[in-house]
Amino acid sequence: MPLIRSIIRTLLFYFLFQGLGFLFFFHLWAFSANFLLLFFPVQLGFYVIVAFFLIKNKNLFYGIHSGRMETTVNSANKVTLFRITMLPFLTLLTLVSQSYPAEPVLVAACAITFVTDFIDGRIAKARGLETYIGKILDSASDYLLLGITAGAFFFFKLLKPWLFWIIIGRLFINAVIMTLLFMIHKKLRPQTTPVGRITIAAIMILLVVEAAKPLGLPGWIGVVEKTGALIIGLSVIDKFVYFIRSLKPKAE
Repeated sequence: MPLIRSIIRTLLFYFLFQGLGFLFFFHLWAFSANFLLLFFPVQLGFYVIVAFFLIKNKNLFYGIHSGRMETTVNSANKVTLFRITMLPFLTLLTLVSQSYPAEPVLVAACAITFVTDFIDGRIAKARGLETYIGKILDSASDYLLLGITAGAFFFFKLLKPWLFWIIIGRLFINAVIMTLLFMIHKKLRPQTTPVGRITIAAIMILLVVEAAKPLGLPGWIGVVEKTGALIIGLSVIDKFVYFIRSLKPKAE
């Protein structure tokens, strides 16, 4: 099928692009070959899981407004898939940064990856490319990427414990609410609120700031951390309001 071929081509391109990038830094910093032996199996396994999910749910590649089935992975979904597939790269780069001068690259890679969260939605709306699978991938990519990145940063002491638990707590509450709504409505209804989008942006900014700390940052960064934590904490109220509103059945 054209759609399946498009999925495989897209993922293969990202796999090669990220693999070559990792090989470039391997030669640049001359780090241990053990990192390569870890990176490629992890990356390959992750890509297999993503490919299986997309192919298994190919029936979800339809336009939200048009209802028309997609025959290829559209440009908005490609941007979202780039963000998802960067997860192994960012995680292994965090590990490398503990022994080699990889902090500037880690900060840049995090910033570029997180910025795509604002690009794919704009592309989808501007070009009429909003799809059901796109909404699912966009929501899943945010929480998967932020949760695992925050966990890696916490493990390698790049993220303060109190910030880590605030971030994880907010992501956990959202996961519980979405699970309950799925059990009630028997269907996934990925939806973001303005407060939710601000919160995701706040978490992304916090992670980039924390990754950049070893490079030397001004003292007012503490204010950024506390402001971000306050936004994340207050957003919990928004999630409960969203949950109550979503209990009302909606017309398909």
